[in-house]
Amino acid sequence: MDAATAHDHPIRILLVEDDSHIGRIIEMSLIELGIPYEFTSAISAEDGLELWGRHAFDVLLTDYNLRGMNGLQLVEELRGQGFHVPTLLVTAYDSADLRSDVRRLHIDAYLPKPFFMDELVDTVRRLLQAPAAREVNGGKH
Repeated sequence: MDAATAHDHPIRILLVEDDSHIGRIIEMSLIELGIPYEFTSAISAEDGLELWGRHAFDVLLTDYNLRGMNGLQLVEELRGQGFHVPTLLVTAYDSADLRSDVRRLHIDAYLPKPFFMDELVDTVRRLLQAPAAREVNGGKH
């Protein structure tokens, strides 16, 4: 069973990225997933939380460096609310400390910038095939 058939709705993907140009490139690249999905983007973690409050998502893609709260804080906040979904963190600020924080939070995937869009699509595809993605029930497990 793939992630698309495990849901009664298309996969809901939230991208939190404060650079709208990068966000648009990611949005266009995800077409390569080849499955039904709904894509929503937010330019800040706070906006992402507001969107999540209206309707939970199945996958979270977030940049680390955001205005206001950073991507790690966003993940911590969502997990504090009981949401545990496949998550990809991207960053231009790769460091041993950040990688340690990613492991501590059990973030599913991490991509340092710059990366190729096919790497991102392949990573999202792997996230969607993970057992956690198939067990999503309204975004909470």
